[in-house]
Amino acid sequence: MSVTLTLNSNIHGEIKRFLDSFYEKDTNIEEDVCKWIYVYKKPLEAVDIISAVLDNKDAYSIEVSILMPDGNSYDITEQNMEDVIKGFYCLFYSFTS
Repeated sequence: MSVTLTLNSNIHGEIKRFLDSFYEKDTNIEEDVCKWIYVYKKPLEAVDIISAVLDNKDAYSIEVSILMPDGNSYDITEQNMEDVIKGFYCLFYSFTS
């Protein structure tokens, strides 16, 4: 199962600037990229970047959305971020004892 994460920005160079900072290296993404899409084969790995985008909302003008395996797309905001992350753990993490 996978989820597709999309980052959008209308500001020139914003996505590159964010990703360079997030990955702590030059991502070799062109400055004029206004939409970045990544498919996470392990959906829980998307949680870190979702959190980073929304935790740094004051520093970057980026919108984030996800496309779930069932075909539904969701915009992630500060208001629903916690619910989305909890939902990820419920859907994609198998609890074993």
